[in-house]
Amino acid sequence: MALRNGQGEIFSQFDLTPRAHTRYLPTMMNDVLQQAGVECSAITQVAFANGPGAFTGVRIAAATAQGLSLGLHCPIVAISSLAVLAQQAADLHQQNRVLAAIDARMGEAYVGLYQRPDDSSVVRLAAPEQLVKLADMALPEDYLLAGTGYAARRQAGFEVPAAKLDDQVLPHAAALARLAADALQRNECIDSTQVPINYLRNQVAEKSRKKVL
Repeated sequence: MALRNGQGEIFSQFDLTPRAHTRYLPTMMNDVLQQAGVECSAITQVAFANGPGAFTGVRIAAATAQGLSLGLHCPIVAISSLAVLAQQAADLHQQNRVLAAIDARMGEAYVGLYQRPDDSSVVRLAAPEQLVKLADMALPEDYLLAGTGYAARRQAGFEVPAAKLDDQVLPHAAALARLAADALQRNECIDSTQVPINYLRNQVAEKSRKKVL
């Protein structure tokens, strides 16, 4: 959970709460609001990570963001979880090129190629996000490899180069806040009543179905 104030300061809290999002989310939200010294009614924009990722967690994030946006009558933006991961890794390791990968289970990973332009502090998508087999993951030497997808690849018995690798880094809300501020500047708001979820696995299934037909 994170909050960015009008001066660009980011207040955040990060906790791993597997299968307990609904219990901890309200408390984390209150904690961050107290850190920033603002009331919930003062929120003027809302952002959330819309996947890909665990179905339940993404849906809870979407529902919470949608409720805030509708209740406070403020704009909402949806940011890819892979973009948030790439931004976190880029900031942490001072890298401008990141190949982000999230473990998708079933021997697969969600991957996204991101670059940080010279004139920007935030990453931008450089190639379409994909769902790939762990055995087929690209390992470019000139990119930081970041995320749980590489830990899953190694556990499956496939090689992962040790150089420029962080397979433990996770998406953080502070990175989401930075990306959201950039998205709002570029007017990338979405309809609060039509909140999109980034289901890469569903997209692959739909493409396969069309080929069969």
